Amino acid sequence: MPRSVPVIDIAPFIDGTDPDRVVAEIDAACRDLGFLVITGHGVPQHILDRGVAAMSAFFAQPTDEKSRHHGEGHSGGYHEFANMSLGQSLGDAVPADLREGFTVNRSDLLDAASPVWGGDPADPAFRLALVDYYFAMNGVADTLMQIFAVALGRERRYFEQFTHRHDSNLGVFHYPPMQSAPLPGQLRGGAHTDFGGVTVLYATPSVEGLEVWTGEGWEPVPVVEGTFVINLGDLLQRWTNDVWNSTLHRVANPVDGAWDEDRLSVAFFHQPNADALIESLDAVSPAKYGPITSGEHFVAKIEAMRVPA
Repeated sequence: MPRSVPVIDIAPFIDGTDPDRVVAEIDAACRDLGFLVITGHGVPQHILDRGVAAMSAFFAQPTDEKSRHHGEGHSGGYHEFANMSLGQSLGDAVPADLREGFTVNRSDLLDAASPVWGGDPADPAFRLALVDYYFAMNGVADTLMQIFAVALGRERRYFEQFTHRHDSNLGVFHYPPMQSAPLPGQLRGGAHTDFGGVTVLYATPSVEGLEVWTGEGWEPVPVVEGTFVINLGDLLQRWTNDVWNSTLHRVANPVDGAWDEDRLSVAFFHQPNADALIESLDAVSPAKYGPITSGEHFVAKIEAMRVPA
């Protein structure tokens, strides 16, 4: 029977009516594909709608205007079209991804003078829409980390010691209409695993084209209105000593006849504190990975993605 991405209602965990069922269902999903879709998350729709509208308006601007929003370091600000390759993060020699992006972390969002805002604080609407969106996603991720802790036999707030100072990234990726045939092996988003703890991806309008590797083939992730797609990152796989999976996934190119359609992807990449040491929680089996800090792992992956100018 083909493996598939389950849809799980987490409301009974949040309201306490049936937390054990939610924990068991999510544990099973994490042991299988490491991908799931959640309902019952409690995020108000107006926060999602306003965030998507602000992000869509940003990408509708001319490239010169978007390029004013360059941040500093490894994560912040605008990233031009086809300047990174997700596949390269796994060591694969594949062309650049057919997308552009805008990435912010918590320190950017709380600092109106951050370079990612283009030096123009006169119109704070874009930043404030992303602030609301970011902290709503942070709340979802916190709930998931509590569920994960219970599933792994720990106290409900166990992971807070690793995440209480996090500076996680909100990544917004725009896949423009395709003007020509892609290069051999070139995708809107190359096959990769996510780098951090857990990813919270808004299902509308971003999921079309997202595919997960089942071990036998590429399975489309279901599109369910008003939900979030959740997938584990590398650090949870390391923490669980491969009991849970950080699964390979990609963004496929549109089918023939749909090349004129663009796509927006809004993902919250929940990352432990930069200095959090990630090592196996498995006290029985030998550790499959050496200890590494969250920050070291993240920087190495980002550097591997860069496409030479």
